[in-house]
Amino acid sequence: MNLGDIPRRNARRYPRKPALVFGDVRLAWGEVNERVNRFANGLAARGVARGDRVAILAQNDHRYLETYWALAKLGAIAVPLNYRLLERELSVLLDHSTPVALVAGRGYEETARRLGVERVISFDGDYEGLLAAAPGREPERAVGAGDPFAIMYTSGTTGLPKGALVTHGNLESNVYNQAIADKADPADVNLVATPLYHMGALFMATTYTCLGCTNVVLESFEEALVLRAIAEERATTCLLVPTMLNRVLNHPDLESYDLRSLRLIFYGGSTIPVPVLRTAIDVFGCSFTQGYGLTETIEATFLTADDHVLDGDPERERRLASAGREAVNAEVRILDDDARELPAGEIGEIVIRSPSVIPSYWQAPEETREAIRDGWFFTGDVGYRDDDGYLFVVDRKKDVIISGGMNVYPKEVEEALYGHPAVLEAAVIGLPDDAWGEAVTAVVVLREGHDADERELIAHCGERVAGFKKPKSVTFVDALPRNPSGKVLKRELREQFGGALAGSPT
Repeated sequence: MNLGDIPRRNARRYPRKPALVFGDVRLAWGEVNERVNRFANGLAARGVARGDRVAILAQNDHRYLETYWALAKLGAIAVPLNYRLLERELSVLLDHSTPVALVAGRGYEETARRLGVERVISFDGDYEGLLAAAPGREPERAVGAGDPFAIMYTSGTTGLPKGALVTHGNLESNVYNQAIADKADPADVNLVATPLYHMGALFMATTYTCLGCTNVVLESFEEALVLRAIAEERATTCLLVPTMLNRVLNHPDLESYDLRSLRLIFYGGSTIPVPVLRTAIDVFGCSFTQGYGLTETIEATFLTADDHVLDGDPERERRLASAGREAVNAEVRILDDDARELPAGEIGEIVIRSPSVIPSYWQAPEETREAIRDGWFFTGDVGYRDDDGYLFVVDRKKDVIISGGMNVYPKEVEEALYGHPAVLEAAVIGLPDDAWGEAVTAVVVLREGHDADERELIAHCGERVAGFKKPKSVTFVDALPRNPSGKVLKRELREQFGGALAGSPT
């Protein structure tokens, strides 16, 4: 299968079924497939050929998905760009991917032209005109599962972004895993609230469109918009990264919305603190599924709805902190520094092998060789598996703090901090310290209307983790820096506070 088959097949099966909803725009599958064909043929008439790269710089829009599918039918390669990046950052990605055209969303036309791409097609300009002038027949291109679909730039939490070369087959494999884990159904209505330039929104939308479901697309994430869309469009599924889920839970008017249509919330991008997850299960009353994976691997493990049950069973509650078990067609191993597999309970690097793992990084052979070895992708995450095969992701390998010769995993300390009623968000980092080598340092966002001081939070942690793990200092901020997938940018925190906090007295 190639991803351009999605609208074609759904147009045959469900020609009049709602396919895409975006604001006042409502399109059936028959209409969507014709629009996709017209855009593909229009691009071909402008010289876009198989293997050419076409960048997309836009917020969410129904035409974003149409663009993905049109490029898929042509065999061209999509290059979705993070619209939050500065122009100089975008220029680096464009110089690396060398697109022949750029599709620009509302408000990004001038930025696109300043970036110097030869052909710019704007949603609010010539997009619809291009469709009107092109034929609606299927493009005559042979595109297979092994062909590249997109260059997905990684979020760069530890350095410069890399271009993950995602194939049609990578996403098709994930559809199989995701549909099983989610118990997806053609009657589902999927709410797209995360950015479509990111792998999370892409694989979720791909899974549910493959089944012929309706996708309700929000231009951007806002708590009230999410709640209103669930209530008005009767959405049944939604992907929310943990920081988004936390914000929705804390919306002051949450109880005024009818959320009974919601069947499943899928969360990923980073693990969610167990206290927040317990609250979410209680408040929403729907099923939850978690997926673990990277842009380069898509989802490799799932903590399914059957695992998200609060019935007083301590073993089941312990597993809420896990990332679940291997997907149907994925393998996960834990390796030591000499690439030897470790037994259950021992911490090492997480490596993944599955049909969803990318074949390479775009034009980066050294990075490819470092990351993919003998068919296994080395994630840079550390974790362990329990005796029943549940994966516990402890932390990023590069984020492990060595304090006084002891390994401290920030996630464990963050879990302790989230257990304090005044803490809304927390990040734990290691900063240079003359006495300890690295000092365990907490950066905390307090809940509105709550107070807590440094000594109180350190004492709170001291009751829940070993003494060498508790923070040496705590600082309070209004917000944590995050990438679009919701992961905290600890590199930025280390750069920001490296001088100010290191060695602070407790």
